[in-house]
Amino acid sequence: MSADPKPTPSFWSRMGRAFVKILRVLLILALIAGVVAAIYFGTPYLYERFILPIEENTARLEEIEEEQAAEIEQLTGQITDLKSRLADLETRQTTTAQTLAEAQGEITALETALESQSETLTQLDALQEALDTLSLTVSDNESLLEEGSVALAEVQRQVTLSRAIEMLSRARLYLFESNFGLASQDVAAARDLLLTLQSDIPAEKSESLQEVISRLDRALNNLPDFPVIAVDDVDIAWQLLVNNLPELPTPTPTPESVNETPIPTEEVTPTATP
Repeated sequence: MSADPKPTPSFWSRMGRAFVKILRVLLILALIAGVVAAIYFGTPYLYERFILPIEENTARLEEIEEEQAAEIEQLTGQITDLKSRLADLETRQTTTAQTLAEAQGEITALETALESQSETLTQLDALQEALDTLSLTVSDNESLLEEGSVALAEVQRQVTLSRAIEMLSRARLYLFESNFGLASQDVAAARDLLLTLQSDIPAEKSESLQEVISRLDRALNNLPDFPVIAVDDVDIAWQLLVNNLPELPTPTPTPESVNETPIPTEEVTPTATP
């Protein structure tokens, strides 16, 4: 027995099924379009709202790390430089302590020398007083002791020169100690003593004596502002007195300088302080 044939769907039934399928396709396309639109329009928003700040923060963190690394490197260099400076300062401090110890020894030696010079000047002052007393006695008997007076005058000149030498020696020591006030006093006192010899000094020594006085005048003018120049003038004057006022060399005129002041030989090589 054969089966009954299936009934053929009607036209409207087939149209309904086709419409449902079309609606399903349109719905799927709408969903796809919505997803695509959401991705297309939502991606920039998400990028600007979330991803971009993260990237900026990451870049900022990297920049901060680079700055911190540079600062740490700079601080390390500064610490190394400070350590080097500290070591240099310690070395300088040690050297300064040694220099101060040496300077203290030199000052002690200078003080001893000054005491010796002061004692010598005291003895010379006493001798000068004795010579003054003797000079008064000789003047009372001038007619009988004319030759003795000449010898006494020579001795008195030598004593005066010796006193001037000792005063200049002490002045040189004061200059070495940068005690310009006491140095000026001794230089002025020596100059005043030498002025008393101008009237009775032998003619052959007069020019040399005048040179000594001129040097001392220059030294007094240069103290205390120009002590280095003053030291040279005092040394030359002292050397001339130690050499017993030698005759000054005759200057040789040259085309460049015809009127140059004659320079004594002792100016080139002054001797050390006794």
